[in-house]
Amino acid sequence: ENQAFDPAHMVCGGCSSVGNASCAKHGTEAIEHKCKYCCSVASWFCWGSTHFCDDCHRKQGTPEAMTKKARKDLPQCVPGRCPLGVRHPPNGEEFVLGCQICRSESFL
Repeated sequence: ENQAFDPAHMVCGGCSSVGNASCAKHGTEAIEHKCKYCCSVASWFCWGSTHFCDDCHRKQGTPEAMTKKARKDLPQCVPGRCPLGVRHPPNGEEFVLGCQICRSESFL
């Protein structure tokens, strides 16, 4: 938990995009990803391939590290009660939620 944080490792949504995720209206800067390991919005992008939420990222380096768990042992999504409110692949897979600006506009 006492790992040094290097601000140089911060990457915008567009730069952390896996694949060709882009918004026709806003480009790539506001692209949001789901945490690979649970039903939360990702706020970390590690190893050039993996999106984590704060909680799952905090567990890295501990016996509870999400990357050490088998898919069957990851939190299971309950359709209809998923906090993300969108259909997505099972936890353990990368998933692009889309443009955060467009998603927030849909709530207005």
